[in-house]
Amino acid sequence: MKRKYDVLVAGAGPSGMAAAVAAAREGASVLLIEKNGCPGGMNTMGMVCPLMTFHAGAHQVVKGFAQEVVDCLAVRGATLGHIPDPIGMVSTITPVDTEMLKLVYFDLLREEKGITVLLYTMLESAEYEDGQIKSVTVVNKSGKETYTARNYIDATGDGDLAAMCGADFMIGRIKDGMPQPMTLMFSVGGVDIPQIVKYVRKNPEQFIMNRACDLDQYLAVSGFFSLVEQAKNNGDFSLPRDRVLLFQGMRPNEVVVNMTRISYLSSVNAKDLTAAEFESHKQAEETLLFLRKYVPGFANCYLSAFAAQTGIRESRRIKGLKTLTLKHVLNNVEHKDSVAMCAFPVDIHDPAGNELNWMRKEKICCYDIPYGVMVPLEFHNLLVTGRCISASHEALASVRISVTAMALGEAAGITAALTSKNNCKVDQVDIDELQKTLVKRGAVPGKRWL
Repeated sequence: MKRKYDVLVAGAGPSGMAAAVAAAREGASVLLIEKNGCPGGMNTMGMVCPLMTFHAGAHQVVKGFAQEVVDCLAVRGATLGHIPDPIGMVSTITPVDTEMLKLVYFDLLREEKGITVLLYTMLESAEYEDGQIKSVTVVNKSGKETYTARNYIDATGDGDLAAMCGADFMIGRIKDGMPQPMTLMFSVGGVDIPQIVKYVRKNPEQFIMNRACDLDQYLAVSGFFSLVEQAKNNGDFSLPRDRVLLFQGMRPNEVVVNMTRISYLSSVNAKDLTAAEFESHKQAEETLLFLRKYVPGFANCYLSAFAAQTGIRESRRIKGLKTLTLKHVLNNVEHKDSVAMCAFPVDIHDPAGNELNWMRKEKICCYDIPYGVMVPLEFHNLLVTGRCISASHEALASVRISVTAMALGEAAGITAALTSKNNCKVDQVDIDELQKTLVKRGAVPGKRWL
């Protein structure tokens, strides 16, 4: 392996994958390092699905690399495509087979000759001076190796590289620093889905739902509030949750459950992460027992699979040239320097309670994301993409989703390639050139391109 690249991407989650592929397609040599044994991050390792959200009303606001991934899944019969959201939280959702998603990502990396991939590899240290990263050292089974690049992209989800280099960051909400809780996703087989649908139709008052959707085609549930309350009163449910939240899987009689909730722990602390895995698996078993005993359709269900790791909603958020705020999200703001769009409302899982709170002023959420949220203050060759961008706690509860992370990653990858080619700093990028390149690549940089 060579030791010097145009772009080094840390993290091969949805945002890092988009960044690496986008940079390579713009002619850059790319080194992609990933701590796990496969790409995909929270979508593959965390079983986070369905993907949300490609649409704001009738408008598709995320295309480019993210849509390419869906197209590749469709060829394998591994997605239902973009369908109306049965819960009604967003315009569309995109159910996917997260195991087949691994194959799609491996294929995309295999096809891009400009990308060198190192799996099972973690950041160890970085050399930096005056806002310029000189090199990073990684560690894996082969020992330690040091690599240099013209530009670096932190797609770790936790801002690991940025924090390692002394970038300023925030964690959690302002009043107490607490982030949104973590969740271990798991799949359950042997589910009588028609029986669930029958119950939902008979008891619509117990559910948050889009009544225009055909639940026989696809089932998503946010509800069973009375059954959860009944189980709590009987001592059969102790999780800090007020509802059942699940989505129909891609396999027959299978659902993916989003109900465990791990609060008061930090995802950037090894001891806390360990404790989270113990607690989340314990909660998952309690959830399974509750479903069997109380929820129609689950009497004969069984555990199909756990996600490989507990999912993280929020950790570090860098302080950038610009900061996305709650006001931007709620007012569907446009930005002249926009590089991506998001159509997901503010979705806060209470850090210290059992509620799930959605915030939006209009039925359809759709706002632009400015370039500056990816540029850490006082850094000249580092970009941050994914859920660790510069955003308030409340705004991150909207912008953290996978599809938006892919859109931001694509913008970061193109930026890193352009600045390497033009020999300029990332805080001096030609926004017009970046936006035109995104459009050429089929992406949607902002509202005015709809």
